[in-house]
Amino acid sequence: MKNKTADWLSFCSSIDFGAVNLCREEEAFRGGLNREMLSLCESLPECTRTEAVLFLMAYLHAPFSEGLNFVNYFYAPAWSILYWLHRSRPPNRRPYLRYLKDAKAGHTMAMFLHAFDDHLADDQLATTHLALLMRSQAWLIMSGAFERLARGVRDGPTVVHGFVNDYYSSIAASGGTGSLDNYCDLFKKQMATWLVVPVLMAKRAEPDGELADSIQAVYSSFGIAWRLLDDVQDVEKDMNKGSHSSLYACLPDEIRKGWDAVKDEKADGNGGYAGQVLDFILGNGIIDTIRQRIWRELESAASTADSCCMAEYADELRCLSRPLKEIGRIVLERKP
Repeated sequence: MKNKTADWLSFCSSIDFGAVNLCREEEAFRGGLNREMLSLCESLPECTRTEAVLFLMAYLHAPFSEGLNFVNYFYAPAWSILYWLHRSRPPNRRPYLRYLKDAKAGHTMAMFLHAFDDHLADDQLATTHLALLMRSQAWLIMSGAFERLARGVRDGPTVVHGFVNDYYSSIAASGGTGSLDNYCDLFKKQMATWLVVPVLMAKRAEPDGELADSIQAVYSSFGIAWRLLDDVQDVEKDMNKGSHSSLYACLPDEIRKGWDAVKDEKADGNGGYAGQVLDFILGNGIIDTIRQRIWRELESAASTADSCCMAEYADELRCLSRPLKEIGRIVLERKP
């Protein structure tokens, strides 16, 4: 059983979204986002700029040989929503022409900071002077871009303040994890800074329409799907740290107690609780429960994108979900 569990953990860590093939114009748009990361480094004190670039290359897996593609760290729909939102509107209603620079800067910094803050807070990254400098400067750039984008948008400043408040209230939330639905609802707030630019741009495109609500729903479902995928990939890591992931939310109370005991157990050099928890997860279809939820979130996002005349973006979301059907068959075949 030990070898089978190890195989399962390896299998879970290998589960991934399908690839998205970018058109040439999307690649050019992504290039603009990559330049925003370089602009972040250029805005730092001169003596830190080279070190900052080297740090980002390592942190965001952007080797020089690949043209410093920092944004490739994120799945394409995380940023291509801005491109397709622009392209989907009639030329006289495209919201980007005057605001493109701020939209790119604000959203790029929001994506970077979401991961960066998490990794600083949970000690995956050392809290060095350079890291703190980059964090504060990125937040300054993001906040300035948000403020400028909100001008002239009905309730624009309120939208920005509301999302930022959602972000901080959610990451500071205490207490245990409830149901899987509760977990997903909480994550919608934890990704709130990612929603600012898409929602503001949608409001510029259709000030009196429902586009902004639809874009928020699309992007939230994509974000939840990504978070759930990450939980599946990191099941052993999260359990060893005592982090309450979506898998934890699917466990009965008695098994949750075992999950919570693993962190202290590891310090003592024992392994009984970890084995019991993993046996329950793998033997009771928890992985498949999460897989099905990921697929439903992506399909919901794609369907709503279609209704917003963003068929190309919907296609990208469906490209992400495509491998999950095949994985479902494998999950059932490999069930212990």
